[in-house]
Amino acid sequence: MTKRLLSALLALPFLAAACAAPTDDAATAQDEASETAGACEALSPRTTPLELFVQPDVGAAPFEQIIGRATTSIDVMVYQMGFGPVLDGLIAKARAGVHVRVILDLAQERVNKKYKEKLEEAGATVIWSDPRFTFMHAKVIMVDGREALLSTGNYHQSYMMRERNFAVLDRDADDLASLKEIFEADFARQTPDVSCTRLVVAPVNARARLLELIRSARTSIEVESMQLGDRDVRSALVERKTAGVDVRVLLADPSWIDANAGAAEFLHQHGITPRWYPHVHVKTIMVDGRAAYVGSVNISWNSIDRNREIGVVATEPANLAAARATFEHDWAAATPF
Repeated sequence: MTKRLLSALLALPFLAAACAAPTDDAATAQDEASETAGACEALSPRTTPLELFVQPDVGAAPFEQIIGRATTSIDVMVYQMGFGPVLDGLIAKARAGVHVRVILDLAQERVNKKYKEKLEEAGATVIWSDPRFTFMHAKVIMVDGREALLSTGNYHQSYMMRERNFAVLDRDADDLASLKEIFEADFARQTPDVSCTRLVVAPVNARARLLELIRSARTSIEVESMQLGDRDVRSALVERKTAGVDVRVLLADPSWIDANAGAAEFLHQHGITPRWYPHVHVKTIMVDGRAAYVGSVNISWNSIDRNREIGVVATEPANLAAARATFEHDWAAATPF
């Protein structure tokens, strides 16, 4: 039985008794059913707010801190591990007896092999990702089942100190349950049940949720992304531009991501003048200043439909302000295509 169906069944007795004054037990059950239903929507408020970090401004600090807080377990999913504080911290925790499990991208075996060996030598359990995914491109560190750091960037220290990326600290119980479901299923090479989740998950709901977010825009859209190759997303941006929405797009330098030249030409033809900015590795879409997607999902067909990817939609004012300030800074310094 799915969470959505269970929520509906739990709510039926209370609908039948709507004319009667609710008891304390009834009110509690109604609240629980409401919270469960809310956790199925990307834009539903969280019980605990997200916290956004901007790289390279903060460097590796959020990653060092969350690993440092671990006492019993650390579960990691990442496309590329790397030398630096994340690897060092995981090794130290594994040696200290913390149960460390890591899923590394199989397609990046040549890059990740040396890190896998070092982690295993320290006592961590490390596996290659399920080959059904083109890339295991998610970047998640979950600690003690109580908190998780989701990021747009990989874990090599040089990337953290150079690239534009975001990281999000998530302590919401429903989100953590979803992350655990995904990790455990991927670790066992099974299919997770994410029919009810706030998360943006590829290849499950990412396409629908990104398009829904874009199409909800009424006044403004700001995209800062390493890539913009997906036709559906590009068309949705043009649709909003045609409807009078102010659309700004900031991409990685086409000398690095050559497909961005074609994306820029498409946007130009439809009245959107994008800009490029060095070292853009972030993947974010902000709509009307009220919601922002942040996650590992690149705006490409492969990433959306064939990779394992995880992201969130942030709605907290402080996080939106930080994302907006970052975009405005980068936009002002960027070069028009």
